[in-house]
Amino acid sequence: MSEKSTWRKRITAALAAGALLVTLPLSGCNNTDKGGKDESKTSQTVSETTEKVPDTKFGDGIVAQSKTYKIKYSVMEYLLNYMFTNFYNNYGGANYFDTTKDLKKQYYNEEEKVSWFDYFTGTTKNYLTQVMVFSEGAKEAGIKLSEADESTLSEGFDMMTSVAAESSMTVDEFVKSTYGSHVTKADVEEIQRMTILAQNYNNYLIDNFRYTDEQYEEFYEKDKNSYRKADYLVYSFPYTDATDEEKAKLKEYADGLANCKDQKEYEAYLVDYLKNNRNLVSLPQTSESSITEEQFNSAIEAQVESAMNKGVAYNDSNDAYKWIFSEDRKANDATNIDLNNAYNAIMILKPIYRDETATRNVRHILITEQTEGSDAAAKKKAEDILNEWKDGAQDEESFGELATKYTEDPGPKNTGGLYSGVVPGQMVGEFNDWLFDSKRKVGDTDIVKTTYGYHIMYYSGPGLKSWQNSVDSDMRKKDLSDKYEEMKKTYPVEFDDDAISNMIIKMPASEESSSSVNIDSVAPSSETPESSTEE
Repeated sequence: MSEKSTWRKRITAALAAGALLVTLPLSGCNNTDKGGKDESKTSQTVSETTEKVPDTKFGDGIVAQSKTYKIKYSVMEYLLNYMFTNFYNNYGGANYFDTTKDLKKQYYNEEEKVSWFDYFTGTTKNYLTQVMVFSEGAKEAGIKLSEADESTLSEGFDMMTSVAAESSMTVDEFVKSTYGSHVTKADVEEIQRMTILAQNYNNYLIDNFRYTDEQYEEFYEKDKNSYRKADYLVYSFPYTDATDEEKAKLKEYADGLANCKDQKEYEAYLVDYLKNNRNLVSLPQTSESSITEEQFNSAIEAQVESAMNKGVAYNDSNDAYKWIFSEDRKANDATNIDLNNAYNAIMILKPIYRDETATRNVRHILITEQTEGSDAAAKKKAEDILNEWKDGAQDEESFGELATKYTEDPGPKNTGGLYSGVVPGQMVGEFNDWLFDSKRKVGDTDIVKTTYGYHIMYYSGPGLKSWQNSVDSDMRKKDLSDKYEEMKKTYPVEFDDDAISNMIIKMPASEESSSSVNIDSVAPSSETPESSTEE
């Protein structure tokens, strides 16, 4: 890969640091800061460019507008090219279209005559509509960017400046070369600020939805199969390429396993079968003669354990699932189902149920040896951060602020290090053991070391039951979607489609055309090649 290719992908990741996803995963926590700089006027500022932009129907180079916000041609040009670059790097654009030809003449959906250019402009418009609508909501609610948001933006632009310098470019030269001839650093910063502001409003909405136990029950009953599970054993006897005699023998084994009366008998039968068919046992990577009896038995034990399937979500996509999730199934029911060129011996351990497992909520701050340079340095930093919390308010809010500032776990960074609805066994061993200690009390803190590094822990308290947690997530998604549809009517967004249709998508350099590289970034849109571009 060329040096140019490398820095182009690095800067895509850098710029993505501020482009938070507004197709809206649940945050679980309100990370909104009512203090700080008011960003309500951010996108009303006209970005200076060194080239004249085409005339637009709204005047002043504006190609999109809502009640408060106006988006310049150059900002839209950046977003359009960002969408393309992100798609190309993440999905391997060369697998979908020819970058040496006009995207307007290549079809994303040939039957409906939707070109790839239409796909990217549609994706960009959908994303920008979300940003503008939620930014309007943020302005009305008085929500602003926090210090942590400013820090995230600063870090992203520091990286952009560094990468541009490596290529002997100014920042403006770099963004023009990558995202369009009219784009400047100010344009990038403008939409990044709006995007984070919109995400903060999303978090604000999510955090303020409230539900009763009765509402959870009502929602569950409307679509109970989405939340039902089953526990069962299954072992497959593949018969591809088997002779009729071999196939008959395999069916005999499968029938025998399916005729077992309970789990103990099923597992004992399977152990005997594997002992008598040594070639089917997944043994350690070493010579056959050096395998000890203990290793052999351990390998069989592991293989028998792999037959266990717990907490499998409802599914009726094939005959096996239809049998497992039948309403009249009982514990220890067993059968042999011929499916996918194999006999599948299935035994029910726990028929369809909803998971009543109690969950817990926890915040953590992860500090790693890789970042700090040594184990001792990572431990020292973790201790210093915990002491910083102890010297402060010593409450959950202040812990969340420190998590946003320090944690190296990118998942919950923007929600104050919060993991909500954690079930036993979900987290790495030491983390899990600390969280589910029977003596754990709300407000407990400690430092726990795992293979990931040092975790500064804060126990937030018990969460919902597991099934309620799933229902809660879906309820919030639905209510958020409904709220968004309502807000689109309150804050309609208009586009100058003619001006947008004349924008140019910058193709990757020829040496990059065949590359398919995944970058560690947050794309401005979750749409995939299979997604619709319609609003």
